[in-house]
Amino acid sequence: MRHKLKTALALVGLSVVVIVAADLLGRVASAVDDRYSGPPADHLLADDDLRASLPAYNGVAYNPRALLEEVRKSDRTVYEPYTIWKRRAYRGEYTTIDIVGSRRTVGNSTSEDALQVWMFGGSAVWGVGAPDSETIPSHLAALLNRELGIDANVRNLGRRGYVSTQEVIYLIRELQAGRRPDIVVFYNGVNDAAAVSLWPEFPGAHVSFDTVRDRFESDGEGDDIRWFARSTGFYKASRIVLDRVESDTFERDGIIVYADQDTGTTPNYRWLAERGLDLWLFNALVIDSLARDYGFIPLMAFQPGLWSTGKPLDPSEESLIASEMEYAGLKTIMTVRAEMATVLDDRLSDPQIPNWVLNLNDLFSDTPAPLYIDYVHVTGRGNEIAAQRIATDLLDRLCDRPGERLSENTRRRLDAGCRRWAGSSTRST
Repeated sequence: MRHKLKTALALVGLSVVVIVAADLLGRVASAVDDRYSGPPADHLLADDDLRASLPAYNGVAYNPRALLEEVRKSDRTVYEPYTIWKRRAYRGEYTTIDIVGSRRTVGNSTSEDALQVWMFGGSAVWGVGAPDSETIPSHLAALLNRELGIDANVRNLGRRGYVSTQEVIYLIRELQAGRRPDIVVFYNGVNDAAAVSLWPEFPGAHVSFDTVRDRFESDGEGDDIRWFARSTGFYKASRIVLDRVESDTFERDGIIVYADQDTGTTPNYRWLAERGLDLWLFNALVIDSLARDYGFIPLMAFQPGLWSTGKPLDPSEESLIASEMEYAGLKTIMTVRAEMATVLDDRLSDPQIPNWVLNLNDLFSDTPAPLYIDYVHVTGRGNEIAAQRIATDLLDRLCDRPGERLSENTRRRLDAGCRRWAGSSTRST
């Protein structure tokens, strides 16, 4: 009897060891998969020490390490209807997020009749890599208010990971709430490339599709059991296999448009780019319709990226490209974004595309100084260049055709600002 008991206990102990070992292997497999082919969102919040030491931060008047740590700490999201997520309120030394999830713009006018400028985009507009005072909206506010005296209120409506469809929905929700802009700017494209690269089988998908899917599908009875099951290494490993089976070598008209690194096939980057750009330009037409109905001046700019932009690369940026290309998902995203820029150049000759749609792929082509801290985000100097270019295109339109909703005081300040703009050195930057 004692011998049988020992045998049984030994078998139980061995089974526990096997189960624990298998679970650990599953977790390791999941970690490796995230490292090389996972979505880029978590990657952007990692390696604070490495990014803070990049030459792009040389000479800044703040602590890059503390800044990037705040970016990570502030990345706490809550559910929001239709757009799915937004950041929680946060207050740090360099990062301030209000109760509705919008980042603070520094240098805004307090005038009640100030020009209302709304700026939508992803994390590049939100300002990953820069303090509140050096985001694109803050630089744009400084240019319009301090340099030109126009009196403008620039809202930073950038949200991490948003694709252009979410941004359009965000705009509609703001209009539904009764708020009205004079100018609406979209600065995006990279997240659209990410969505079509990682989930091409779902046209118009948002980023973090699998994460949102898993959370949604866990609702209902038995949540505790489901949560425990999904936390195990067994589930994480099986999810890798299922995701590969569900999205393995997606084909359209016999053309391979997606493949994981195990198949040996090559994605059709051009097809993916055209698919992504079709959705992006469709959203431009929706914006055009809203602009006509609500009387605002629109601008939609396709943003640059580290790879294939024509920028003279600093050695640190060349190293960044090499390290980012180690991620299978990022390699595809970077390639598709570059292809989308090429396709957009061809499409801009189409008279049906509004003339306020811009391709800023070459935005940094005259800037040899290091700007990038990863494959898409830049420091405050890069944001300043982007704001100057956006201001150039906005004021060229606004000075020729002021909005009908502007007050007399705003029109007078705008007219004076436009005269200063016509003779400023910033215009030719």
